[in-house]
Amino acid sequence: MGRMIRRTLVTLLTVLTTLGLWAERPSVIAVAQTQDNRGLIDGIVTYEDRKPVMGATVYARPIGRPIGAIIPHAETDETGYFAIHIYPSWFGRFAVTAKKEAENFPDMNQFYRDGKFATVTPTPRHRAETVIIRLGPKAGVLVGTVADAVTGAPLNPCVEFRRAKEPNNFLAGTGLVNANYHVLVPSNTEVLMKIWYRGHKPWFYPGTTDKAQSRPVNLKPGEEAKLDIRLEPDSKSPPEGCGMPVGTVIQP
Repeated sequence: MGRMIRRTLVTLLTVLTTLGLWAERPSVIAVAQTQDNRGLIDGIVTYEDRKPVMGATVYARPIGRPIGAIIPHAETDETGYFAIHIYPSWFGRFAVTAKKEAENFPDMNQFYRDGKFATVTPTPRHRAETVIIRLGPKAGVLVGTVADAVTGAPLNPCVEFRRAKEPNNFLAGTGLVNANYHVLVPSNTEVLMKIWYRGHKPWFYPGTTDKAQSRPVNLKPGEEAKLDIRLEPDSKSPPEGCGMPVGTVIQP
């Protein structure tokens, strides 16, 4: 896209956003035009006060299907503008989400935003889609360490975060919580937390091996809580595998 076209797009979207005409709305028009047979998903990312966000990462996730490749994504510039090119073989419905974890804005997937994200559908006849994404609210933050309760050896466990009032809405897998971790959880939301590792008893928030004694964590936007987790060794504990991270495929 030429510099003049991009500036025109950003100016128009900024005006619409400032006037409140695009608040919480998915794409309805495509101001930008593609330069080849690829599709184009572009637009701007703003804070809740509608100021542009620089350095946010925007993802175009296929809904209800995998694409067998890295999820298409782009980073916003100083005006909050992003552009993601989509190959024709990928055409279909996409969920467009954004995050800026350095400022505690989590990815706007099903778990964090409860399905409240913009969707677009590039097609061979309508290849360009434009959308405004608004970040917020901020997530709560859990920080701390995970280690063996006896030896103190650091552990990289499996983890599951599950909304207490929506049992089917959860995030699970490895890599979410490591030996030294910093993880975002939905704010103002009751979230159940389970940690497990082979050869150890499972751990439940706020610090028990008895699931019946578990309680949900509930943090305010931007609130940070320190939590050092110690897993008790148990040779009789059956090995448990980790689930695939939620968000790989978004269901319609």
